[in-house]
Amino acid sequence: MNMETIKGSSMIVKMARTLMSEGWSFVPDEFDVIVKAENKVTGEEISFPSIGNLKKWMYEKALSY
Repeated sequence: MNMETIKGSSMIVKMARTLMSEGWSFVPDEFDVIVKAENKVTGEEISFPSIGNLKKWMYEKALSY
């Protein structure tokens, strides 16, 4: 996934980069908005039906740092 094309706030882009270094991969839709996240190491997987769900998940992840 090319992080240069991902749409979202700077927090979303920065957090996605951080999470990618920890084994997360992200699936964008046709508008380059993240709709799914997977962690190959832990097997965790989450889908985001809306941008609000993505933002909430990213903020929760950011708060754990």
